[in-house]
Formats: sequence, C-alpha cells, structure tokens
Amino acid sequence: MKISKHKIDRALKRLGELLEQRNKKFDLTVGGGVISLFYFRSRQMTKDVDAVFPDSPADRELLKDLINQVASELKLPDEWLNDSISFFGLETESDVIIFRHSHLRLRAAKWEELLAHKIHAFRRKEDINDARLILSEIRGFSKEKLFEELKKYEPISPHVPSDIFRKRFEELWQEINCRNGNGAANPARHQVQRI
Repeated sequence: MKISKHKIDRALKRLGELLEQRNKKFDLTVGGGVISLFYFRSRQMTKDVDAVFPDSPADRELLKDLINQVASELKLPDEWLNDSISFFGLETESDVIIFRHSHLRLRAAKWEELLAHKIHAFRRKEDINDARLILSEIRGFSKEKLFEELKKYEPISPHVPSDIFRKRFEELWQEINCRNGNGAANPARHQVQRI
C-alpha cells in the first residue's frame, strides 16, 4: 500500500505534536522515497518513511509507541515510519532538511550515500529516476572522485557486483552530464538501462 505525500505530511505533523506534548525532540536521518516526495517532489506517493531511529532504547520505544498511535489515528500501516533502513546502515547526515516541526526534523543522508544505495537498488523506474535526481544535486566531483566516494557507501543489501555497480554509475553519469547544443543538461538523450 502506498501513502500520499499529503497523508505523510499530516502524520509527521501529528507525530511532532505528540513529541511536543512529551517535551521530546527528534532529528531523524532519512533515505528512500520520502526524499523524492518532499525534496524533489518527483512523485506523489511512497510506501513508507525510512529513518534511522535514536540510539537510546527509551527514545526508540517512545518513538515506536507514538508512530503506532499516529497509525491508529490516521488509519495508516503500522510501519508507515520505520527503522528498516538501519539494516542498510546509513552512516551520514546532511544539512538538507526535508520536514521541519519544532519537535521533529527529518534530514536526508548525504547525496553520495543515497546515490550509492540507489545505484545498488535500481529495482524500479522510481529508483532509476531517484538516482538521476540525486546525481544532479551533487557538485564539485570529477567522475572518478565521485565513483571513489560512492564506493565507501556500498550497502550490505541490496548488493550488486562491482562491475555492475560501475556500469550503472557510468550510464547515469553519461546521461546527467550529456550536453545539448545549448550547454544545458539533456537527460532525454539517453535512457539508463536496468541491469
């Protein structure tokens, strides 16, 4: 079941209100479809919100209880906000805030780490489009420097062999950095293949 941007926005605001009532503030790092929803605005729905939960067991339990309360109130799936991304081991956070409430902030992981995960995923059209958008946000790297940076963040799962990872990266780089006669990016000239 997919959830609309509007409904996730309502759910996050409600979660922020519940945290405020308990005088708790959380700053969560996120990856996945919620970034496409709130930052890129490239889709209207996503399956869930993938976040790295706090380290403190008490804070984790409180957050899970409040997530369940919001799910019940708004008739959302229990896992509408979950820490399944912890399995992939997101290591970074950026200054990109995609949702802000006085007691709840969601910030994206670094673009380089998110791109590495998307290149490994490449499961659906959405993953490929997300990878294009993320690569378009990355500045200040030569192709080889960026590739070396991405290799630091290769996820445990899904994981693909190095040669396939390199081929997917090369195709994305070519597509995003391909220029038309006016010097503008021309992503329509190439179609990234799913491997």
